[in-house]
Amino acid sequence: MHLRTLRRAILALPLLVLAAADAVAAYNPAVVAADARWVAHADFDRLRASELGKELVAALEKAQGEATGGAIGLDIPRVLKTVGALTAYGTNLEKDPAAIDGVLVAQGTAELRKIAESVLLQGTLAEPKVFAEAAGYPFPVYSISDAKAAPGAQPHVLVAFPPEPVVLVSKSKERVLQAHAVIRGSAPSLAKNADSALGRLAAKAGDAYVFAATVVPTDAFFGPNAPQTRMLQLAGSGSLALGERGADTFARAELVASSAGNAEKLMKILQGMTAMLSLAETTDKQLAEFLNSTAVTRSGDTVVLDLAYSSARLAGMIKNLQTVATAKSAPSRAANAAPLVAGRALAEWKSADVPAEAAVDGLHWRTIENVALYNGATITLGRSSAGGRNARFDRVEIVPADGRGSPLVFRSNAMRAVRGTMSQFQFPGVDGSYTLKVAYADDPDRKTQYAVSVSKQPHAPAAPAR
Repeated sequence: MHLRTLRRAILALPLLVLAAADAVAAYNPAVVAADARWVAHADFDRLRASELGKELVAALEKAQGEATGGAIGLDIPRVLKTVGALTAYGTNLEKDPAAIDGVLVAQGTAELRKIAESVLLQGTLAEPKVFAEAAGYPFPVYSISDAKAAPGAQPHVLVAFPPEPVVLVSKSKERVLQAHAVIRGSAPSLAKNADSALGRLAAKAGDAYVFAATVVPTDAFFGPNAPQTRMLQLAGSGSLALGERGADTFARAELVASSAGNAEKLMKILQGMTAMLSLAETTDKQLAEFLNSTAVTRSGDTVVLDLAYSSARLAGMIKNLQTVATAKSAPSRAANAAPLVAGRALAEWKSADVPAEAAVDGLHWRTIENVALYNGATITLGRSSAGGRNARFDRVEIVPADGRGSPLVFRSNAMRAVRGTMSQFQFPGVDGSYTLKVAYADDPDRKTQYAVSVSKQPHAPAAPAR
């Protein structure tokens, strides 16, 4: 495995490492330590079954196909099916991720757990300064460190594989061992901490596929003078749930105020914000309905912002926005496309213009007749794969237009590469009219564009291959 590929795979581990048995993906406070002051949970099983989840999977499949040109045909729904749930919790919440003291509890299938541990083991062999097997644990644990860190420095992250059907990710050995004890039932969990404000909020996760709750002060996260901090200082705790109920997608935010007076202020602030959204001008009827679907209510010291909207319509809106974004970015992509022509174009064509069965011994031939060439002229071969695979120029044969004389043959490996999309050589013959025969191997995806051009360049002529 290439080191860069390995490093990218390792960096994705917190989202990939998962459990050895079928996971119960619903939020479970029994896996959260009793001293937790914030928790975030993602239920991938519910998300996949939702309308938005299906749209997300389709978008991922499309993005994966465009990124690889079809060369890597991953079954995206099948891969995502290995992910059950992720639950993260901790005692502090900082803007700098390196300062957060927490743990990630991952649940899923045996296949992804095997892949994760295999990647880590390969890391210990390929980059032992970065990846190592950690000692002093009753189960396999791997550390990931900064290659430039001083010897003995604390690792960036620990990835643990206990015998229970979970995988644990944390920066702290103490947190790893505590999380394992909580899962085994030998240390107190949030489920048994009846006095915890976080526990009372987390009990409302219900059928959400994304849930987060916190009792941590917000000034360290947003800054002491930020508008968000000033507003949230009116509350002592809060939660957010996102999920699907029936035919609707719902979002529910709850803020528990520190007093009845603060609850009244919070309600008025949120009502004003939703009123401003409802007055926003838009020509999209569905978007206008969406903006008007938010309601703010109060029950005692708790202020609730509730939104429910048709999942099918919401998925349609997302698809339309993606279409618009793609259309807007198309001109810029075209403007930034690498040029294929240098000088005067002699011929331009696409793979789709030539029947695949026209190839002889794996090569296609493009004949360009009556080309005026002069000694020292630079001939350029350009190609743009557009996601196609294995397209390449093989050689160019140049013969006088009248057919007399032996051809001059220029192999691609003797040409000068330019910008990664062009190959160039100089014509060393006498001025005259010639026929160019260009041999190339086409891509099986039939996506490549080709071009042949000529210009006068001050380079020494290349010797043809006989």
